[in-house]
Amino acid sequence: MMYIGKYEDYALAKLIINRLSGNGVEVVAARDVEVKNLGIPKWDGSRDVNIAMVIGGDGTVLRFIHEIGNSMDAPILHIGTGRVNYLSDVSARELPQVLDKLVKGEYTIEERLTLKAAAMNFECTALNEVLVKGVDPGHLINVTVVEDGGEEIMRARMDGVIIATPTGSTAYALAAGGPVVDSRLAVKLVVPLAPFSRALVPIVHPYEIPIKVLTSEVAHILCDGIVAQRGAEIRIVPSDKKVRFVRTRQYRMYDKLFRRLFIP
Repeated sequence: MMYIGKYEDYALAKLIINRLSGNGVEVVAARDVEVKNLGIPKWDGSRDVNIAMVIGGDGTVLRFIHEIGNSMDAPILHIGTGRVNYLSDVSARELPQVLDKLVKGEYTIEERLTLKAAAMNFECTALNEVLVKGVDPGHLINVTVVEDGGEEIMRARMDGVIIATPTGSTAYALAAGGPVVDSRLAVKLVVPLAPFSRALVPIVHPYEIPIKVLTSEVAHILCDGIVAQRGAEIRIVPSDKKVRFVRTRQYRMYDKLFRRLFIP
């Protein structure tokens, strides 16, 4: 399956399709826009997809997961053409060797944890983070975070709060002052967003323990910055869904962190 983030990447997608077709691999489109620009049939859901090839930046991967990923369980090969490409396995210049490995089945699958957020008449799953934020950007709200049936872990006035997975620890949570978490750990982050008290600090919390976020007024709820709803009580729990990535080499998290995030 092919999913493209921006128009400039369609030329690269055509090269991939030609090479895979020459090796007897059928490529289908995720959406009508790929059908139009690539001339390949659209996936109708009747057959299993072995690999979903997503070309673009990390944001393109998140859009794919929320638009298409919930209806299928194929692992994702992220071909990074964006600015950060933190999730990617391969760049465009490395494609010939990688495509040969795919055809031969020389790859592994890495699983990433996700979180499920539920409010009244609303539910979403996040690979990166669940954001609970005040509707008025110039107005602080009271936020309380409690363990489900347990201890209160945070209470303060702030713009909002980020509940992040290890994958999301290098995204919005990092920009808000949270720590980087090794993707092999089963934890989540609770990161206050612009709290009134500077004494308030991010918390690393066990992944398997559900929490509730209570706000003094109706707030925005966003999963990965894409799925949005409003509510004043949000329950966040471990999700059964794992997002799977194709790896044709060892995924070196700290090398990516150094090269992608700390070098201008």
